[in-house]
Amino acid sequence: MSYKSNVRYVLKNTNSKGIGCVNLEIVFIHKENKKKIRRYVNTGQYVGKNDFDTNGIKSYRHSLKSAKLLVEKKKIEIEELLRNLELNNGEITPDIYDTAQRINEDAKKDIFQLFDKFIEYKTKKVESRTIQKYNTLKVVLEEFIPQKKHKSTYTTDITEDFLENLTNYLSDKKDLSINTIAKYQSVLNTFMDYLTDTLKVNKNLAYKEYQKISRKKESESKVVLLKEHVQKIIDWIPEDKTLETVKDLFLFQIVTGVRISDLFRISKYFVKNQLLSFQMYKTTTTVNIPLHPMAKEILIKYNYKLGAICKEIGENQYNTYIKDVCKQAGLTEEVSKLRITLNKKIPVETPLYKLVSSHVGRTTFVTNCLISGISPFIVMGYTGHRKIETLHYYMKIAGDVSQDAFIKYKEYFTFK
Repeated sequence: MSYKSNVRYVLKNTNSKGIGCVNLEIVFIHKENKKKIRRYVNTGQYVGKNDFDTNGIKSYRHSLKSAKLLVEKKKIEIEELLRNLELNNGEITPDIYDTAQRINEDAKKDIFQLFDKFIEYKTKKVESRTIQKYNTLKVVLEEFIPQKKHKSTYTTDITEDFLENLTNYLSDKKDLSINTIAKYQSVLNTFMDYLTDTLKVNKNLAYKEYQKISRKKESESKVVLLKEHVQKIIDWIPEDKTLETVKDLFLFQIVTGVRISDLFRISKYFVKNQLLSFQMYKTTTTVNIPLHPMAKEILIKYNYKLGAICKEIGENQYNTYIKDVCKQAGLTEEVSKLRITLNKKIPVETPLYKLVSSHVGRTTFVTNCLISGISPFIVMGYTGHRKIETLHYYMKIAGDVSQDAFIKYKEYFTFK
């Protein structure tokens, strides 16, 4: 459909005293059927009906000169906008104008206002689990952006420096794995693509140029504790009550493989028929984990209220305390002396305890299940992993450590 447009002054919402608001009426006239479609722009200028005519505000009163100039300037801006839209699109229509106005309004919004709009848009298109990921990233951004220094953050602020600092924050402050950081970066890119391609309010493409963490490096970066490391933690007797609690919570993770997001939810309702049975927070997969004797002791010791205790400590503090526990338990050997291979970028003199976080409880559980001879497919049932490929790294460690694997085979496969 092809239209022509014109802009004129109108006085709207006149009150009992004859004072109204000056609006610009944009009339789109269809070139064939002559149908008219109107749009209105509020100028914010109020005058009496005696001071207004079809040419706008009358100029004979000195007190109205400023308002007259503002209204005329706004009319010129609207007419120029319409001309540019027609040149850029080959035509002008009400829809083209409406889209331009929406983009203009959205461009004034900060990142968090746009993120709310993004989540609202995606809610109709993706699963609730994906929306949960979007909300988690928003919370992370709210924690990361220094509110005291920046009242608002806009798309122009998402520079490569911003992205690098965010990556460092996730790695150093949040102590997240490379794989988790990569997922956050992927979600952020989805959000930025929405701003760029769907809303068309972003022209800052730094996020596309930023070199993101590769998930392929994950296989070189997992830290696990072997049986001798766990024994040191068990043998260490803490004098501090908080460290004693953290030690118990971390050992519970080591013998159950639960993520911290699930540890924070553990209660008596999770224990069913000598199993830890629940729907995982991250993936919504239901798992049934046999309770190790140590796990039972810890549950009873804390009256099954592990989740409530974890919440009192807090996630960040919990990870800090885990390092204290491992250090005082004697996990101080340098990475160069470990029986597992870590990322080559980690300095060889780094002590093991500095690399330990809550997620190491899960990697330790998986690895030692495999070392003990449990089938990877059974382990997947415990951990909720959906692809056997995810366990390849742990299987390699288990193979490297279990030098007696063939001895077990010979003992089993012996004939009379």
